[in-house]
Amino acid sequence: MLHSPPVWLLRLALALLLLVLSGTSLLLFQQMERAQQDAIGERVGFQARTLAIRLENSLTDEVEALRRMALLWNHRGRIPHDEWMLEAQFALDHFQGYQSIQWLDSTLKLRWVQPLKGNEAARGFRLTPNHPNFNLAMQAKASGQPQLSNSVELVQGGRGFVLYTPLYIANDQNAQTFDGFLQGVFRVERLMDKLLEGLDNEDFSVRLLESGKPLYHRERPQSLNELEQQVPLHLLNNRHFALQLSPTSALVKQLSSPLPRFVFGAGLLTSLLLVAALALALENARRADALQTGYRRLNQEVRQREEAEQELRESRERLQLVLDLTDSSRDGLFILDLASRDVLHMNQATYSSLGYSAEDFRQRLKDDPEHLLPGFHAWLESVHQAHLDKQSTIFQREMRRSDGSLQAAEISAQLVKRNGREYLIGVSRDNRERLELEARLQRLSHQDGLTGLYNRRHFDRQLSGEWRRLRRVGAPLALLMLDVDHFKAFNDRLGHQAGDDALRRVAVVLQESLQREGDVACRYGGEEFAIILANTSEQGALNVAERVRQQVEMLCIPHPDGIDGRLTLSIGIAVSDPAREEQPDSLVARSDAALYRAKHEGRNRTCLWGPNQG
Repeated sequence: MLHSPPVWLLRLALALLLLVLSGTSLLLFQQMERAQQDAIGERVGFQARTLAIRLENSLTDEVEALRRMALLWNHRGRIPHDEWMLEAQFALDHFQGYQSIQWLDSTLKLRWVQPLKGNEAARGFRLTPNHPNFNLAMQAKASGQPQLSNSVELVQGGRGFVLYTPLYIANDQNAQTFDGFLQGVFRVERLMDKLLEGLDNEDFSVRLLESGKPLYHRERPQSLNELEQQVPLHLLNNRHFALQLSPTSALVKQLSSPLPRFVFGAGLLTSLLLVAALALALENARRADALQTGYRRLNQEVRQREEAEQELRESRERLQLVLDLTDSSRDGLFILDLASRDVLHMNQATYSSLGYSAEDFRQRLKDDPEHLLPGFHAWLESVHQAHLDKQSTIFQREMRRSDGSLQAAEISAQLVKRNGREYLIGVSRDNRERLELEARLQRLSHQDGLTGLYNRRHFDRQLSGEWRRLRRVGAPLALLMLDVDHFKAFNDRLGHQAGDDALRRVAVVLQESLQREGDVACRYGGEEFAIILANTSEQGALNVAERVRQQVEMLCIPHPDGIDGRLTLSIGIAVSDPAREEQPDSLVARSDAALYRAKHEGRNRTCLWGPNQG
């Protein structure tokens, strides 16, 4: 007994038949469409080339008047002003594309202009080397041939072109002397409107390109830019221009034929009717088979649905557990779609620590991310670069709270791509306490524990930094070295606790005596102190030193072995010009020498280092 073919095999045969018939119709349609598009493209290309040639010829014809004026000038000598005005007016009347005609003398200063009305801003104009057309004018002078410039900003306003025609005067020895330029100035819109006037371009949008950038356009309704044609323009010497034409839909419709679509539609309809007739013949067999398998499929679907519902319940429970755990975290967790800036998920710590509601945070991040996270876009670029370079993706940023204040945030960012979209998974943490601790440790590492002044490490760094800075600006740098007189005896007689208290009181005087931001007082070591005064002369340093010395003396700290029974200071001053010396070590040595001299001359005094002092 013969068995009929399986239903799926018959369906496959019908699908293949429909595919073959449809493919044949489509291939025929594409070939006819391609031929039709080629014909339209040839028409547009021919029109573009024809229009370009006519534009070039039109411009050549219109500037011939300037060439004729230049020939008269070169053969007869400089034309009288009245005659020049008549010639210029004739050229202007003959071709309305001119903005003006001008004469620049041999010093490149504007002498004559026609018409004056509308060109008043050009009076007194001089072509200088920094003008964009200067080099082109020099080429015209060297070659003796007219040169058309690129578009420039005209002093009369707007963009335009300038045609430079060199002028010469023959002397008695038949040598020619340069006598400036005859300038034809064209405004872009006026020139192109006149050149296109009367040409057959109603079926095209016309654009003038300069170095690939649009400079002028005359648009027609419903232009088809996908069929545009571009041809180079040779406007006299200039090869930087091109003409771009786009046909209108009316022209394309006029050139198009409905035959390809008709053939394609008829082929598809015939294919569908044939396959439909065959499909109807197979429908009875399919229904019989479907009735037999329907019950089995229904039972299978019921079981699959029950299993899917059970898996969905378990997945929801696991997801809810994860969400509960992330909401209990003090660190913020968020997932951001970078294309739309939609927040796909975030825990409560992400927005509540900043004082926002969940919806307010989402909207602010989407509408104005730079306000919420200053430097947001630059940070995203840094994340991408770090991801590419396989470097750390932990960043120290600031986030703006709802009250406008900024909160430090350490953000760990991870980029993930799924189904062609890019997502950012971020974990943010408020690390203000750690940053404050680090800053405090940094300050302590440069601070003297007893006096609160800067320590020797900060002194060395500050002196080197100021030395380099003042070398660049050419300003002086003053250094005061200060030493407590007879301090060892003070400690021996009164004890170290009294000595420490005296040093702290001296440090307060030093700190309060500095009146400018940037001046620095340091504990140099033991009972010795140093003051760095940037951009300070000798007299300024002497004034600060005397103020400090007198205020310490006025503390009236008892000193059994001190001058007048009081604790006093000796001060040495040195002033250097960092621009004339390599290193600041010599400044320290000279201020030490001045301090030694103050000690040697009796203490409780200020000495300024001089060139005769060793």
